[in-house]
Amino acid sequence: MSICAFFGHRDAPMVGQIETHLIEVARNLILNDVDEFWLCEQGTFDCLSRLVMKDLKKEFNWINLCILPAYYPSNAKLDWMYENDYELLYPDEVAKAPPQVAILHRNEYIAKNADYIVCYVERQSGGAYKAVEKARKYGKKIINLAEYI
Repeated sequence: MSICAFFGHRDAPMVGQIETHLIEVARNLILNDVDEFWLCEQGTFDCLSRLVMKDLKKEFNWINLCILPAYYPSNAKLDWMYENDYELLYPDEVAKAPPQVAILHRNEYIAKNADYIVCYVERQSGGAYKAVEKARKYGKKIINLAEYI
């Protein structure tokens, strides 16, 4: 099976067509190939992705939802993750990164290891744009929801 990860601008809108397309794309990926989803926690698109995938897990209970933090989470955050049926994925490449570049290392890990990237990138700047471009260089399948809006 395959892995899908999400990247998006920190200030992406959380409602409307983006959510509708995100649900449709994620459902299609589940039905065709993907059984693991990697989620981040910094911005609004990350939040929307977590909410959508948590709802889809009720329908497709076999999928795995993993949170990939840039920094090791507090005990309260770990409790929240486990209570909400998320797994923690904190690879050594991220854990060993200096704090000032931890997000870049986390994004690099995702770009290198995920099979699909679902994103909301509407401008050619910022961390989400750079992460998607890295994934593109690694030959990953990119689905940019901004192209549907």
